[in-house]
Amino acid sequence: MVKVEIKKQKEDEMNFKIEIDKSKVNEKLNKVYSDVSYQVKIPGFRKGRIPKNILNLHLGKDYFYDKTTEELIPECYLEAIKKIEIKPINQPEIKVIQIEEDKPLIFEATVQVMPEVKLGSFDKISVKKEDIRVTKTDLNNEIKRIQESLAQLKVVKDRKAKEGDFLVVDSEGSIEGKVVEGSKVEKQIIQLGKNMPPEFNMKLKGSSAGDEKEIKILVSKDVKDKKTAGKEIIYKVKIIEIKEKELPELNEDFIKTMGNYKTLDDFKKDVKDKLEKQVEMVNKNNYESKLLEKVTEICEVKVPEVLIKREVEYMMKSLEDDLKAKKLSLQDYYKTIKNDEEKVKKEYEIVAEKRIKQELVFDKISQVENLQVNEKEVKDKIKTIAEEMKQDPLKVEATFKKNNNLDGIKESIKREKVINFLNKQIKIIKSKKEVKSK
Repeated sequence: MVKVEIKKQKEDEMNFKIEIDKSKVNEKLNKVYSDVSYQVKIPGFRKGRIPKNILNLHLGKDYFYDKTTEELIPECYLEAIKKIEIKPINQPEIKVIQIEEDKPLIFEATVQVMPEVKLGSFDKISVKKEDIRVTKTDLNNEIKRIQESLAQLKVVKDRKAKEGDFLVVDSEGSIEGKVVEGSKVEKQIIQLGKNMPPEFNMKLKGSSAGDEKEIKILVSKDVKDKKTAGKEIIYKVKIIEIKEKELPELNEDFIKTMGNYKTLDDFKKDVKDKLEKQVEMVNKNNYESKLLEKVTEICEVKVPEVLIKREVEYMMKSLEDDLKAKKLSLQDYYKTIKNDEEKVKKEYEIVAEKRIKQELVFDKISQVENLQVNEKEVKDKIKTIAEEMKQDPLKVEATFKKNNNLDGIKESIKREKVINFLNKQIKIIKSKKEVKSK
């Protein structure tokens, strides 16, 4: 039904001609005529009964030819790329050569494809494998973090406010004597520290309950709100209370709230076991990151600009979403890092190119070594995940299917296979030096 002829091929671009059988063209063209005859109103003719020549007279024959190509080309293009086994990385440029009744539809497609990857000699690679271990300090820090997460705020009356304290405040902002809409808050809890504007930290440190402070902040000219951009906001802040974190005491009562632990030593052992699993994952990720970096260095591949641009756009969108979750704008971020959008994108381009190159090399190895993933391996992986989550494997599988995440599982299995293959090819140098975890 579809004939494909490759016309030109250079590096990562391909031009090919596609021919669609005239019977398929006539079938689609007749359907277009039929559909349109039900949609238009022409005096003297019933809907669905309007002859072709009358429709051509009112709308023009090219209208129906254009409609036919719009419907035929996408499905036949997909059939063609499957037939010649290429992986396009962008939308094709289409040029219609011929479209006419009782004749084949002929069009050309020009598209960028995945670049060729030349693999290097892996047996020349050596990778250092460090063994980071959990120390007593790590364990104590983690237990303190757990205590802090369960800490309660206690009112402080015998001292002035210091960094880390929580202040209960009433506040209102004004510009040139007029109250800023939405700026008034009552009994709001704020914490003195890094996440507060420096002007607030400076004025509120050393204050006492009952104090009233006037804090001036100059708003950046880059903010989206034109009413406040470049202007000075004066905040009147009244300190209602000063509070500090009170950590729960590390005793038997505390560990009972944390789970089914008999003794404090049981609790500490469980915390240590969980930390060791995390550190084991860090060790694994660090090693694999070094391995893939060294493997990529000895392989040849030119990353197409379209892939780099797409990855940078994704990275910028992720950055913006992360900042929005923290109630910050890109302009705030650029100001904090003393940089601009152009420089950030330039840095992202370097990271994106490196990341894509690794993915291309990774895919090439799995292809050359025929590292396929079968259904049993997927089910075994889901079973392992279910055991870790202490859930029914069937429910976990159903969730993955519902969220269209089965491909992600297949990719993770394929990654493990590639890593295992590379481990047999390269030289692994185990580090004897113990490195403290962070």
